[in-house]
Amino acid sequence: MSDVWIVKNEQQVEAQGITFNLSSKNNKSNIKSDIENLWRMFSLENVSPIIEDFLIIGMAIFTVDKKISRKLSEDGWSRELNVNIPVLEIQKWLTVKTKLERTLSFLSGDIWNISFYSTVERFRGEKINNQYSVKNKNSFDCVSLFSGGLDSFCGALTLMEEKKNPLFLGFKEYSLLIRRQQSLFKEIQEAYKQQNSDFVQFGVTPSKPLNINKSVAGESTSRSRSFLFITGAVAVASIIGENTPVYIPENGFIGINVPLTQSRSGSCSTRTTHPFFLKLLNEVLIEVGVTTQVTNVYSSMTKGEIVERHQNNPVFRENYKATLSCSHPCHGRYDGESPPVNCGYCYPCLIRRASLISNEFFEDQYNPNYELNRSFIEKNQKLDGKASDLKAVLFTIKRYVENRNDQLYIRRLLRIQGPLTSEELDSYERVYRESLREILQMIDYEEATNGGGLKKYMDLKESYEELC
Repeated sequence: MSDVWIVKNEQQVEAQGITFNLSSKNNKSNIKSDIENLWRMFSLENVSPIIEDFLIIGMAIFTVDKKISRKLSEDGWSRELNVNIPVLEIQKWLTVKTKLERTLSFLSGDIWNISFYSTVERFRGEKINNQYSVKNKNSFDCVSLFSGGLDSFCGALTLMEEKKNPLFLGFKEYSLLIRRQQSLFKEIQEAYKQQNSDFVQFGVTPSKPLNINKSVAGESTSRSRSFLFITGAVAVASIIGENTPVYIPENGFIGINVPLTQSRSGSCSTRTTHPFFLKLLNEVLIEVGVTTQVTNVYSSMTKGEIVERHQNNPVFRENYKATLSCSHPCHGRYDGESPPVNCGYCYPCLIRRASLISNEFFEDQYNPNYELNRSFIEKNQKLDGKASDLKAVLFTIKRYVENRNDQLYIRRLLRIQGPLTSEELDSYERVYRESLREILQMIDYEEATNGGGLKKYMDLKESYEELC
């Protein structure tokens, strides 16, 4: 494919290929963003040069990922992406170029070829934004990603229970999700008034390239969104102070993300909190002189164990239904349901459902048009793929039941996505086994309440109790 050039503040470069302009003036930029508010809210004109570079890299990678269709690649998925990025600290980035490319390739399943070129242009550093009340960086001691999902909501509760003073960071994607994130945070803040906490959001929206007359096919998937999310969090943490941690709250089962079937062994599976990705990312940060480290605080826990930790917290009990774990929370409108809503049948919803049922939370807000039974599979398997995730989960359960006593087999599955240390293998094996038991407990519940047929569909006789 052609090279992609990221141009900063309308600077002149000999760009031959697809060009995106990060102009200081939004009306001249084809990457719309309010990311500068991450430092202006602290009454700063800009961040340090290396942090600015990291943000620009995050925006560039996200833009290329969103605007270059996977359909253009030979296999219809993995692309070879050549991107030219302007940086202030070029020597530092050249030293980690290979490792950064490896990090991004592991995350998105593509081949990233990054070329850095030097610039002295600062990004939107000409003023202090007075739109927000100025935040005191000394009020906070950590940064945590806050998506409005069940894990991130529980992660916020964990930090508050541990008497931390977190600044939560959200990513603007859909207006309905933005409002849901804000309302959930307000509930947390109201319950823990004695502690300092705050919530900020930022967004990045790429449009079509400047020098291409015809429209460029975009990409509906975006495996790099999490990387952009992390760059924003690292930027805020660097302002708060050296060694300020960034937390990602995600259960270890999703983090290790063993492919549900052989056909899902590629880049369709997210790797955002896989320990190998976080290891590479943290090494890149250290090598360019950034002291902030990124940690998944729930890597050794199942989703059910996370829920169990907070099951008696009144804030959790009153608000867990409002959290959104769904991969397409706005699709409910096609069924006449008011979005956003958890669909109940996508992979994240199934894991969510299992975690709640295993803790006897039997009521949740799902799209009421779908029940998990054999009829659901038979009605939807040939229409729009609604049953594909449930079928894959059933296959995973069947595979586990047949091989649960073969530890070497289970550990080979755990290493499919990436390398693990022996200590990580021990931890993730436990999480994997316990998570599948939670899912089987959900299937037992669905058999009893929603018409059944799932066990017969996969020829499974074992129950949750028998596997325990």
